This record gives sequence, C-alpha cells and structure tokens, in this order.
Amino acid sequence: MSDVVVQKSFSEVFEEIKAGITKSKKKGKPIIAFSKPDFDKLAKAFLNDFNYTTGVVSAKADTIVTKEVMPVQMFRAMIKTILMDFGVDSQEVQKVLDTYQFRNIDGMYEVCSELIYNYISTGRKFDFMPKDDFNGGVLLKHMDGFVGEYTDITTKQKIKVRKEGHNLLKMRSKCPAWKKHRVSE
Repeated sequence: MSDVVVQKSFSEVFEEIKAGITKSKKKGKPIIAFSKPDFDKLAKAFLNDFNYTTGVVSAKADTIVTKEVMPVQMFRAMIKTILMDFGVDSQEVQKVLDTYQFRNIDGMYEVCSELIYNYISTGRKFDFMPKDDFNGGVLLKHMDGFVGEYTDITTKQKIKVRKEGHNLLKMRSKCPAWKKHRVSE
C-alpha cells in the first residue's frame, strides 16, 4: 500500500478557488467560467474531509431550526454498504473508511452533472439543501422551436435565426423565510 499523501483541507482548496477568480481586463467583471480541474480538486478535498458538516436550515413557526448534516460521512456509509455486500469484514471496512483518502475522483463531475440533469429532465425541480443565506433550486423548461429576429452586433443588420426545440435551465431562488422580517413604518 502506498504512503498516505497529506492533501489540502476542503476549506483551503475552497478558499484557493474562490481567490483564483480573476477580473476581466476589458470590463473588470469576475471571470466565472467553469473549471473541471477546480471542480475535481474541490470534490477530492470534500470527499477526504471526514468531519465536513453543514447546516440545513428551516423555519418552523417563528423558530429557525438548523440540522447538522455530514454528507461525506453519508457517502462513506454508502461505500461501507457496498463493501459489506461484497463480503468484506466489517472491521476491515471500518478501518478503510476511517483512513482512506480519495486519490482519484474521475467521473465524479460526470455523475453529479448527469444525476441532476436527469432528475430535472423528469419535470421535477431539484432543490439544494437550504442554507442560512440560501434557498433555491433548478429546473428545466422546454422551449419549442421558433424563428426570431435579432440585430447582428458586428454589422448592425437585422437577421433571422431559427432555433430548434431545446431545454433551458431555470433557477428558482428567493430570500429564505428566516431572512425576512416585517418592519413597521
């Protein structure tokens, strides 16, 4: 077995990626393009953070309730079930789950992307876990084909463009109920 390589923590990788967002030279706006290498680096750090905990927030009556969730531990419990189903001794399984560091997460992006896309393709909305400062989800809306008239930005001439039927991603997000407070005038 190879020596364990000490990897950066999830929070370190998160902050690196966040700090790596640069400004456009032309317009001064952040460049937020998708980066699969950054996603993979963050996913690996995430899956190796044994103690990662997040709060899932809800409001019951006038009380804010935060439930602690440990998604990495839940994922590792799923792996435990797989290993035990294949007859691996439960003590060995626990030893592996308590120490194993993911070195390769090939396919994680593709699994996450396809799972969410296929779920919203059923016509259902995918809700993210509500956070203290966020409550939202995504869904697909089918657009029938149509012909539209547009102005070409280089020639300033009117052009007609036919668009085939396609799906558009729609997001639904609103201020969480626990962040709204009635003010008297």
